[in-house]
Parts: sequence; C-alpha cells; structure tokens
Amino acid sequence: MSDYHFVDILVNSVLAIIMLGVGLSLTIQDFRNILVYPRAIISGLTIQILIIPAIAYFIGEISNMSSEQKVGMVLVSTCASGASSNLITHLVRGNVALAISMTTLNSMLTLITLPVIVNLALLLYMGVDAEITLPVGETILQIFIVTIAPASLGVLIRKLNTKFAMGMEKPLKYILPLILAFVFVLKIMGSKEQGGSGLTMDNTLSIFPYVLALNVLAMTVGYFLAKLVRLPFRDQFTIAIEVGLHNTALALLVAGTILKSPDMEKPALVYAMFTFFSAFGFIWAVKGKNMFR
Repeated sequence: MSDYHFVDILVNSVLAIIMLGVGLSLTIQDFRNILVYPRAIISGLTIQILIIPAIAYFIGEISNMSSEQKVGMVLVSTCASGASSNLITHLVRGNVALAISMTTLNSMLTLITLPVIVNLALLLYMGVDAEITLPVGETILQIFIVTIAPASLGVLIRKLNTKFAMGMEKPLKYILPLILAFVFVLKIMGSKEQGGSGLTMDNTLSIFPYVLALNVLAMTVGYFLAKLVRLPFRDQFTIAIEVGLHNTALALLVAGTILKSPDMEKPALVYAMFTFFSAFGFIWAVKGKNMFR
C-alpha cells in the first residue's frame, strides 16, 4: 500500500490551496506592517511560539489521553494560525494587518519551531525508546512545499496580476474555510485504509475537554498578556484570535503524512470542530454587543 492515502493527499492539496489564497491576499504593505507593529507582532509571536505550547504540555501532563494524543495536542499548539483566523479578525473588526503579518511570520518560523517542539513532546510523552520520531529535514521540506511555496506563489501572482488577485481574494476568504471543513469531515468519516483517522464518539468526548481548555486558555492568556504590555484594544483581541486558532490542516499533514499516526491526528480534528465558534464567543465576551463593529 502507498505511504500516502487519498484523504492525506487531499488534506495536503487543500492546505496548499489555502496558503496560495493567503499569498494572494498579501501586499507589500502587509510586510511593512512588521515594522509598523513591532511590539504587537513580537508579543503575539512570543505568546504563540513559547507560551501556548507550554500550556499544551501542562494540560497533557494532567490529562488521561494516550501518549500519542498528548503529542497531537502539542502539535496543534505549535501550528501557526491560518485563513480562518484572518477571516474572523476581519468579521469582528480586528487589526487585519496585524493578523496577516502574524500568520505570515509564524508560518515561516514554524519550519524550525514545529520539529523542535514536537520532538520534545515525543521525548517527554513517549520516552527515548519511542518508535515514532519526527524527521526534521523531511518535516521542514514538507511544510515548505505545502505552506511557504504556495504562499510565495500567491504573492508573486498578486505582484504580476493585482487585479486578478484582488478579484479572487474575497470569494476565497469564504470558500476556503468551507473546503477545509469538507476535508475534515472526510478525515473523520473516512476509513483508515483511505487515510481516515478512526475518530470515534468516545475519542471525541475524552479529548474535547483538554483541547477546549487549550483553546480557551490560549485566547485568555493572549488577550491579557497583550493588555499587560499595553497594546491597543484591537490588537489585544486580534492576538487572542491568532493564538487561539491554529492551522489544524498543517497538524494533520505532520501527524498523518509524516508521523503516520491516526491517534495524533485526533486532537487536531476535535480542535477544528469548535474553535471557529469559541473564537466568536470569546470576542463577544470582551466586546459585547459591539463585536461586529
């Protein structure tokens, strides 16, 4: 049997298309924003790269999930935000420029941070004799091919044909999350022979409290730390969204295609079921009835 299952290939393809869409939305100004919002971006990336994985480690330590599921939850925490976080930021009138800049920078940093943190999780939860290890070179190459390369192509297309890119930007913003949702349904419902995860209702109910805790703590910590460093209110809840939503398709790529562990995929699948809605709930809690203004 091939190492690559139908659903895994579909996940990778959709992730590449999503990152192409992110690239189509990027402008030179978005990269200049890194200089405009240095304090906000540095604060957000520090929270995302260091603090959120530490929270995931802590939750894993006190959970009764399997070792592979604990690694899967840490894997989710290391993934950058994606198109969904940028869409939500736009809908709730957050700082979209900051959101896109964070997504772009963190996606590039993930090339290094993800293999390091996930291998540490494998060592912590599965021991030095674990049969599963994350090959750093292959991981960097896979992430580059499926995320950085398509995003760079999108930037190039926008530079060469701005009118086309701008015309595609709005429909893709709404279509891509729907396509991703469809792929997640296939991943949940598909057989293991086709690359499905074998996620059961018992799995979902046992994993849900822990990934929900990760999501809520991530947004809460992100919001209050941004508040602590006295960022503007829009930046505070934008960072909360960015660190609370993760590119779960990337987590599936690593868990399914590289590590070939259906059990490690399950936290990402459960996480993806509710974070779109929990993000709106969190914004309602901090903005109230003005959440869309």
